[in-house]
Amino acid sequence: MTPLTKASSTHESHVLYNLAQAKINNNKYEEALGHLREALAIAPDNPDYLSTYGYCLAKERESYDKALELCRRALKIKPADPDLLVNLGRVLRLSGDFHAAHEMFLRAWEKQKGHSGAAAELCRMGVRRPPVFTFLPRSHWCNKYVGKIRAKIERLRYGKIVG
Repeated sequence: MTPLTKASSTHESHVLYNLAQAKINNNKYEEALGHLREALAIAPDNPDYLSTYGYCLAKERESYDKALELCRRALKIKPADPDLLVNLGRVLRLSGDFHAAHEMFLRAWEKQKGHSGAAAELCRMGVRRPPVFTFLPRSHWCNKYVGKIRAKIERLRYGKIVG
């Protein structure tokens, strides 16, 4: 392969990746998957393509195991990239592992303060208060029930609409 062919392949894969990002921004994940598949055919070890493809798989097809595998593979290539951490966090959240997702978003935020993706995801997840009974797990029925009561009382106390 000549250097010119390799450069045009790289350019082509970047164009496909940018098209996929535009589709993702418009919530067209299935179309984004097609562009990402083509980009990965050109550059199979590009961590950005792998991670974004994994996120789209989770979002569109609920293929969480494959998506997690791709996102983790991308992070092995570029471990300090906050975008890859955010994508892994999104896949974890979609798969139902909220604790691990929150940790990924925090790691992304720590790597790059002000990272818009990490900030948006942390806001979306909200701040979790400590459990009412710290000696019991958060998932224990007592913590769930008393926590809901505490939240309603606080909403009433501070004049917020009770939901």
